[in-house]
Formats: sequence, C-alpha cells, structure tokens
Amino acid sequence: MADANLKARPSVTERFVTIQQSQRYRRNWRSRTVPPLYPWMKLAGRWIEHAGFEAGQRVRIHVEHGRLTITAE
Repeated sequence: MADANLKARPSVTERFVTIQQSQRYRRNWRSRTVPPLYPWMKLAGRWIEHAGFEAGQRVRIHVEHGRLTITAE
C-alpha cells in the first residue's frame, strides 16, 4: 500500500481578490484639492509559493485591459 501524503492539498488554479482603493500621498498637505484615489490589491499566501514563486524573486507583470499576467523572471 502506498504511503498517504496527509499534507498534500488539492491544487487550486483560480483565486479571487477584491480591488481596494487608497489616496495617494500629497506633497502639499495644505492643498484643498482632494487627492486622487488609486486601485490596489494584495496577493499573499502559500499558494504563491506552490505556484513556483519565491520571496525576493523578480517577476514580470504583463498588463492588458482587464488582465494582469504575472510571470517569474
């Protein structure tokens, strides 16, 4: 009988995150104009390591309308 790998997890090939928004830093804090908001997202988790990425590694981000493709360099 083969040994069971109890730590193995099913591979998940799709993840979901919510795009957040924050204000940009203002150089002139006395300015009365409202600083623009910009979208951002955070990707974190062991699944990134399982996908073949390592901490400190450079990645290439290919940008298309409605799509970001992240590739290891």
